[in-house]
Amino acid sequence: MEPICTPQPGKRERTRAAIVNAAITVTARKGLEASSIDDLMTTAGMARGTFYNYFSSREDLLRAVIRHIHLMLIDQVVAFIPPHLPPATTVACMLRGYLKLCLHNREIGRVLIRISGFSPWLGVDDDIRNGFAPLDRALLVLCGDDISFVSGRTYIQGITNTILYHLLQDRLGADKVEELLHLTLRGLGVDEAEVVCSLAAAAEFAAAREFAVASETFQ
Repeated sequence: MEPICTPQPGKRERTRAAIVNAAITVTARKGLEASSIDDLMTTAGMARGTFYNYFSSREDLLRAVIRHIHLMLIDQVVAFIPPHLPPATTVACMLRGYLKLCLHNREIGRVLIRISGFSPWLGVDDDIRNGFAPLDRALLVLCGDDISFVSGRTYIQGITNTILYHLLQDRLGADKVEELLHLTLRGLGVDEAEVVCSLAAAAEFAAAREFAVASETFQ
């Protein structure tokens, strides 16, 4: 049998990826809006003119950064959440996985804080939307008839990014994270017994996940 060969990205794809990675570094440090294209391309080790061969503006680049992070969350967290879990457990696994991924790659975490208006729950592209579909379905069930999906998503996003901010500043211990996640699920109307079971399952899920880029482990 002939070996299966995985196509390697061409020069254009590698260059575009390098610019996106430079944007992540610069955005994590001081925000994309405070950075010039010269800053970005110096970080990427490329000439300024190269930027416009790949992106029309900094906003265009920011969309590419957000897409990159969406795909990372789908590929490294959502895709590993077992199917057919109770909705509260699915959401708890996502929250735990999200926090752990952001602590393993602190640049990603800082970018998410910088652009906190962006939601990791939904994307514009079909592949992103489909990737987050299991999570969206779980949240819809938890919201029920009393809470709109937009409100539920905004609520979870706000709390999770607040937790992430304090973790990146080393202001929260693991016990406080557990307490805040407990309050988050209770705020969605999940009963006490199910919250306890869901968080226990989510802790096991997060402990088993390993990421390509790691600096610190979130227990």
